Amino acid sequence: MINKTRLFRQSLIVLLLTIVASFQLMAQETASSIELKALKNSDDSRIFNVKLTGESEAGAVPVFEATVDFYTIAEGKSELVGSAVTNKEGKASLKLGKETRYLKSKEGVAEVKTSFKGLGKLIGSEASVKFKELNLQVTLSEKDTSNTIHVKASSIGPNGEMIPLKETNFNLYVQGLFSKLKIGECFVDAGEGTFEFPNNIPGDENGNLKIFVRLEENEDYGEIEKAENAKWGNHRSGFAEPERSLWSSGAPIWMITTLIILLAGVWSHYIYAIVQLIKIRKEDKKIEQK
Repeated sequence: MINKTRLFRQSLIVLLLTIVASFQLMAQETASSIELKALKNSDDSRIFNVKLTGESEAGAVPVFEATVDFYTIAEGKSELVGSAVTNKEGKASLKLGKETRYLKSKEGVAEVKTSFKGLGKLIGSEASVKFKELNLQVTLSEKDTSNTIHVKASSIGPNGEMIPLKETNFNLYVQGLFSKLKIGECFVDAGEGTFEFPNNIPGDENGNLKIFVRLEENEDYGEIEKAENAKWGNHRSGFAEPERSLWSSGAPIWMITTLIILLAGVWSHYIYAIVQLIKIRKEDKKIEQK
């Protein structure tokens, strides 16, 4: 009985220590760091994603409810374009529309800096991304039994001139059930490239697919994405239900089974812990009454 009482009290202490650890970063002077990524969307807007963490003895700890400011900077000038507040995971996002005007260098390079000014004794930090403007156009064409994706890409110079892109790979994806699935690459040279779309990709009941053309982790232009819809998938009308797969509406049986087992295991541990805590509490009350 005594051991159970001690266990209950120790459990409460562990819970309190866990809560206190979340605020530990504010109690002592600690360094922070920011991860910053940018993505240009189909509508020419840009999303800037940040992750803010603070250093601790246990490693990097997310910093939540912290304000992060975003600036466009160039040639010694700086302008605030927006702010965002981090969530419990230390993440925040800012979407800037296509009408946003970024300050640029003489070479036509834009730079966006994100700044965290600090919180309590948590030291502030900064991060930045640079990119040139790229005009990306995607056209889908059908001819007989073949479907083709045409990619046209040109760099926009300092004076607005179009400079055809040279020797660059673009990744192609289709939207799956849980994530985008890569189907190939399109090589662009002299500003143009083509990709023959495979004819064995399952779509929905009408054969619809969402196709993505992405330039990823490019040193000059960053990450850019264009999305198009097409009826190029194998539809189910008049055919037997296709085998379960990641891109179909029905997930694979092995994935569903694994998920159920994992969730059952997690919740059984939660229930077991709660039941044990209740039992310990009852035993503790009995001991106090005696």
